[in-house]
Amino acid sequence: MKIVKKNSYKPEERTAVVIPVFKGTPLAAIWEEFPELKFLDRDKKIKGAAGEAQVCQSLQQQRLFLLIGAGRRDSLPDARKLACKIMTLLRENRVSKALVYFIPPDPYSHGYLVNLVDYLHLNNYRFDRYLRKKSKPVLRLDLVCQKKIPLPAADIKEREEINNSAAFCRDLVNEIPAKITPDSLVQTATTLAKEHQLKLSIFRKPELAEHGLNGLLAVGAGACCSPALIQLDYVPEKFSRHVSLVGKGITFDSGGLNLKPGKSMEEMKSDMAGAAVVFAIIKSVAALRLPVKVTALAAVAENMPGNQAYKPGDIITYANKKTVEIVNTDAEGRLILADALIMASRQKPNVIIEFSTLTGAIITALGDGMAGLMCRNKKLKSDLFQAANACGELLWELPLFSEYRKDITAKIADLKNADYRGASSIKAGLFLQEFVGKTPFAHLDIAGTAFLSKPGFWLNTEGATGFGVRLLVEYLKNLG
Repeated sequence: MKIVKKNSYKPEERTAVVIPVFKGTPLAAIWEEFPELKFLDRDKKIKGAAGEAQVCQSLQQQRLFLLIGAGRRDSLPDARKLACKIMTLLRENRVSKALVYFIPPDPYSHGYLVNLVDYLHLNNYRFDRYLRKKSKPVLRLDLVCQKKIPLPAADIKEREEINNSAAFCRDLVNEIPAKITPDSLVQTATTLAKEHQLKLSIFRKPELAEHGLNGLLAVGAGACCSPALIQLDYVPEKFSRHVSLVGKGITFDSGGLNLKPGKSMEEMKSDMAGAAVVFAIIKSVAALRLPVKVTALAAVAENMPGNQAYKPGDIITYANKKTVEIVNTDAEGRLILADALIMASRQKPNVIIEFSTLTGAIITALGDGMAGLMCRNKKLKSDLFQAANACGELLWELPLFSEYRKDITAKIADLKNADYRGASSIKAGLFLQEFVGKTPFAHLDIAGTAFLSKPGFWLNTEGATGFGVRLLVEYLKNLG
């Protein structure tokens, strides 16, 4: 979708006009600009509360009008709600081109406008490639503000690039599991490397064995498609910071020999969302040429039962010599992430940030509105919260409580992968902390936010959200 900023407009027939109505907006200013709407003054239905809407048709000019309650001026959450409502109504009315007309006064901050533009893009997305009857997308939006606003055309173009990467992530996660396998993700990474001049390293069975990456080998042993560790590096000419991103890429999670119930498997194609996120982040970083070195590591496997599948009671010895007892094969994500974290820490980045749909417990705790953040480094934690609040991909901190460490230890190995008896999201974070050494580390559990079973409060469709892409691009822009 193309978004264009304008300072004036020429009325055209058959052009849909969206009018955001903020709390406190003098309605007389709307009737002055659009006299054909003055009859709405009788109804007093639009008072500016977020979510209100009035749709009407001008027969004289054959034009559709949408008056939408916009809430508070300069409220970032209200900007997201406004964008969601705009795109929902435009799609419902099968509008492909529209004008969003801001009635003066319009003192909007840069942050407000960025959120508005982002969520207009996000709410225009649909995964409908398998539907014969597809909904009509919005192809162009003109934002008309009579006063100069702090949103240059270059910024609009940058947001389009970032949101294209978020859509790329959403397409990967929404795709059917028959098409997303370790092999297909290796091919995706190969294409990204060619298109964006990234350095690519791929570890399959021989290389995994050579480097002692036994978590991936164990989890992927029952599948017909062998596991992989995929590394992409973006190295600008000048940089002072190196950020390593790690993503969980279980392309389908059956639970392994500890087989999930059928209902619990329905959305398990989304268990590779962490890998999709780090691919999309490095895609954006390369396109924007940010002055930060970024390494993306995706640990990729299918967790399937099979005649060579790993079993409860097995012990995995990792490259850092730590041993892990397998208590439950459905706690596989931390086993493959441990390999990727070891490889990331060996490269001595300034920080490691990891994304994973790791625990169902995080959904019980936080729902689908925010991801769990576990991080002991104050600076890294603060920077991530700042980026999260700016872009609307929200985080909530859970403590890496050291007294809980005893609950992740085993009797016959150094650690165990399950049976933690409460606080399982935190204890899973403590497990991952064991594999990063002294490198500043942030674990983001995105199990609730990566994939929605119903539309969210800022997103108008279920399925993959791309959560984490805009968050980390914002963080990396600030870092650069």
